[in-house]
Amino acid sequence: MLIFSNKSKLSHLVFLFSITITILSIIPALFPALYASTNQQSVISQFITENAINPFELGMFFIPIIVTWIATIVFFVVIKLKSVKIRSIDLPKKYSIIAMVIILSVFTILSYDDVISEDKHKDWLLVKDAVEDWPPEEIGFNLHVRFFMLSSSLLVFGNYRVIPFLASVALLVTTYLFANKITNNRFAGVIAAAIVLQSNLFLSYSSTPSYTVFWILFYLVSLYLTVHKTWFLSPVAYITSLFSKPLTITFFPVSIFFMLDAEISVKKKIILVLAMLTIIIVGVTTLDTHTTDEGWNWNGFWNGFVSLAYQLRFDGFVVVFLIPTIIGLYVISKNNRYANSVSIMISGVIISNPILLAMTDITSQPYRFIPLLVFLAIGIGMIVTRKKELEDIKKIKRVSKKSK
Repeated sequence: MLIFSNKSKLSHLVFLFSITITILSIIPALFPALYASTNQQSVISQFITENAINPFELGMFFIPIIVTWIATIVFFVVIKLKSVKIRSIDLPKKYSIIAMVIILSVFTILSYDDVISEDKHKDWLLVKDAVEDWPPEEIGFNLHVRFFMLSSSLLVFGNYRVIPFLASVALLVTTYLFANKITNNRFAGVIAAAIVLQSNLFLSYSSTPSYTVFWILFYLVSLYLTVHKTWFLSPVAYITSLFSKPLTITFFPVSIFFMLDAEISVKKKIILVLAMLTIIIVGVTTLDTHTTDEGWNWNGFWNGFVSLAYQLRFDGFVVVFLIPTIIGLYVISKNNRYANSVSIMISGVIISNPILLAMTDITSQPYRFIPLLVFLAIGIGMIVTRKKELEDIKKIKRVSKKSK
């Protein structure tokens, strides 16, 4: 009970919601056949029955996940019981810049072959035709930002992949800036960027014009601007994200939560929330949501949870550390209010997939989990570094000035 003391009601509610969603998404990684076996109408369920497959047969991530869970719980309990204080680790500005240059250089080297090669995704021919036909004769809601970026990439560089690659570079930088902003800690930003870089999922889609990261980049920029001095541009970045991919409309509740819980004035919160509500109302009335006539589809809903473990099978880091990150964010929520927001970001991305599959005819695709990777990386950066309060920063600056 010691771990649960001194937490706000909001932290309790956020943790309960997030841990529930993440556990539901991790169960298929522990027992791959469990969800499918409960759906008697599923073809997979029939296959399981015919081949006498045990629904509780262990998945390849079972042991790493369980061991990591136990280690995480023991770690936080020991810290709490022994009242261990973890020192804040930070990097000077010069070293953080060097670290980011190294990260971006490694990313450039790893992406070089992809940038100079042809996109082999099946959807590329459809995307290429759409880009060549842009701009349309009648301007309506369309992926104008995405098509403009791809068209500009071909026009300026003679290659559709260059600007998508540069957008991925910008995503790494924005991940660093956002983590740094909400922790006042540069080391948190470096860790977050490094975790994104190591991901097979990120590297697989970092420079493909078929599945660009424009929508994720502009959405993260929107969140970053919320707590920046140019906060009034946050809705503009969100609109830009929508015109890159309408999927970010499902992240609307996450944005509202972040804005309401952010360390900004009430006036700014009201303006931003009203702007977001206006965007969503207009968006819902104009977007083609691909809804089905069958209503809520429970089979699609549960398949949405199953898809996470399947789509991230080459990203074991995300699967293994998903639950520990939620627990860690809950533990630090007393000292960093943004821990609740990042926890909601992680669980919000996860639950959006089952809801989409239950209400629409949209299929699940791996690249849609890149926001999950980014928010998880930011969360881990927050956990391993302690947030420095503004008073501490001012004190450090005063000491440095005196030493000069």
